[in-house]
Amino acid sequence: MVNYDVESPLKGFLMGEVSRRDFLKGLIGGLLVGAALGFGGGYVSAPAKEVTKTVTETTTVTAGAAPTTVTETVTKTVATAPAKKVKAGWIYIGPVGDFGWTYAHNAGREYVQKVFGDKIETVYVESVLEAQAGSAIENLIDQGAKIIFTTSFGYMDPTLEAAKKHPDVWFWHCAGYKRWDNMGTYFAELYQTYYLNGIVAGALSKTLKFGYVAAYPIPEVVRHINSWVLGIWEGLYHRYKRGELSADDLKKVEVHVKWLYSWYDPVAAGDAARTLVNQFNADVLAFTEDSPTVLQVAEEFQAQGKKVWSYSHYNDMRDYGPNAHLMGQLVNWGLMYEYIIAYYLAGAPKSQDLWWLMGDGADTIEGWRKGMGAAFYWLPEWGDMKSELTAKGVPEWAIDLIISKTDLMKQKYWDPWSGSFWAEIFPDWGGIIDQEGNVRLKPGEVADHDLLWSIDWFVYGVVEPVPKG
Repeated sequence: MVNYDVESPLKGFLMGEVSRRDFLKGLIGGLLVGAALGFGGGYVSAPAKEVTKTVTETTTVTAGAAPTTVTETVTKTVATAPAKKVKAGWIYIGPVGDFGWTYAHNAGREYVQKVFGDKIETVYVESVLEAQAGSAIENLIDQGAKIIFTTSFGYMDPTLEAAKKHPDVWFWHCAGYKRWDNMGTYFAELYQTYYLNGIVAGALSKTLKFGYVAAYPIPEVVRHINSWVLGIWEGLYHRYKRGELSADDLKKVEVHVKWLYSWYDPVAAGDAARTLVNQFNADVLAFTEDSPTVLQVAEEFQAQGKKVWSYSHYNDMRDYGPNAHLMGQLVNWGLMYEYIIAYYLAGAPKSQDLWWLMGDGADTIEGWRKGMGAAFYWLPEWGDMKSELTAKGVPEWAIDLIISKTDLMKQKYWDPWSGSFWAEIFPDWGGIIDQEGNVRLKPGEVADHDLLWSIDWFVYGVVEPVPKG
């Protein structure tokens, strides 16, 4: 955790990640990147340019019986040889049609193929079991891949082994923490968007019961569950302050988690979602799994006259449950892939831990922390957020709160994992507390990258413990 003065804003709070701006400023004074990145949108995909060169030519001329050697300087226009196309490969844990995690990563692959044009060739392998990751990596190397992206936490060790074995290939592992000289890690982090999604859940719930369908009990999933629950508590706190809920009502709050032990199992996800509603009376459902099934189940209940709500996850899923859909935890992986590949093409690849929060990923074009970035919660094609959420019963104060917190987090002035914030609104807590009431973050403390990356406990409000072993 990081200690901050209680009165100080979180200026420069990077939580261990390397932001796009820092990365751009730090490599070769920006010179090489300038060659690869056309910040107005023009990339190295432009055709080879013709350049003018001054050369010295020696010509032998025969005049009569005696040959004469003539040396002259001439100016010629010659075309530079085109750069060799770089092959980049992706390994996916699920099918590209899952409409979740893998679908979003593949959309990022398609994006960089379009951006870089004939400078790169992209290939992918889908539905690769974690035990098969090593052989999938070797197959891509045999095909000539020079950059390989492995997109599941369980691919971490096979990726590291391959990096040690193939120093001439660059590897990037998503969601992991192990790196090598030619291996970086990357993640577009969603805990802040989960928090905002939690605010709307707390503001909207009638039953004060909430459900979460989760893939595996790994730190990524645990921190997302916790962040969603913290957001729920802020939404409930404002309802309490407005006189809509009593202290006794807050004692009735429950968050239940159902584990799938699979990233992609639509049948099991559907069963878990229905159990959360039918057994525990949950009326808002969140999830970390790679299908739109939970949203579809919420839509089924809406059709039956029961108000159950859910979200998009990683990708636009609204069409699977338009009446039940609220917001989302969304990622544009293309921005991150564009960033990584641009450095490779510039001849300046570097092992990094890229951990992008809200606002990261668009600043070189749209201004520092002003663009949508790689992690966000609302798409323009969904319409005006205020009017859309108001039509579903979300109070105006909650929408304004989400917008305000968005700006604070993008500017890095505030973070939901602040012990001071929670000690102020719930004095009895004394900071951020776990489900057993133990203080985990005291006033003046803010969770850092290492804590969030290894978290194995639930915050207060979650009923079931984190599975161990």
